[in-house]
Parts: sequence; C-alpha cells; structure tokens
Amino acid sequence: MPERLTATSLPRWRAAKLAEQDGKCAVCGLPITAKDPAVADHDHSTGQMRGVLHRSCNSMLGKLENNRARYGLKDIVQFTRFLAGVVQYLYARRPDDTPLYPTHRTADERRQLRNARARRARAALKAVQ
Repeated sequence: MPERLTATSLPRWRAAKLAEQDGKCAVCGLPITAKDPAVADHDHSTGQMRGVLHRSCNSMLGKLENNRARYGLKDIVQFTRFLAGVVQYLYARRPDDTPLYPTHRTADERRQLRNARARRARAALKAVQ
C-alpha cells in the first residue's frame, strides 16, 4: 500500500513537488505566486497525489472531474475526447463575418452606452437643480 501523507507532511510534499515543477502549475504551466497560492491536487477516486496547481486551476479541474458523469462523460475516453474537443472548439478561427449573438455588445458599443447613460444622469441632475 502506498504511503499516506499526514496533515503535517503535506506542506513538505507540496513544496518539494512545486520545486520539481519549477514553481509552475501542473495544469496551466504559469508560475505559482502568493496571489493565487499553490494547492496540492489529488485524484478523488484513488486518493493519489498528482501535482501542485493554482487554487483557481484546481477549482476548475474539480468542477470538470466532479460533474462529468452528470453530463454523460463517465468513460475516461469520452471525457478525454471532450476535453480535446473543447480546446479545438473554443480556439477555432472563425470568419470575420460570423454573426454576433443578439445581446452581445462590442467594446465600442458598451462605451457608447455607458456615455449615453452618464449624459442622461447628468441631465437629470441638472433638471433637479
């Protein structure tokens, strides 16, 4: 049976693993800083330690793993295909003339709307004075 870490040995394991990972998150590859602290990740079904991640990466990974069966991805092959497909789908180049979602506003449209609201608010204040 594999060694079981204790609560007091976990910080040492995390520090050693983080050094082994060159101070970078095992999922996203970015440096781990005090702003997004290092957490020890483990497989919830086997208990095996896997690596050190940003807290935010660990949270997202947990959401994916813990909810995959709910969405019909119980098989690891299906789940792996899904994850590979997500990356391809999200970052696929789309033609410039692809229609926009009805409620989407470009940065310029949001700025114009914000300015129009500010003008109306200033006019309303002037009317009260």
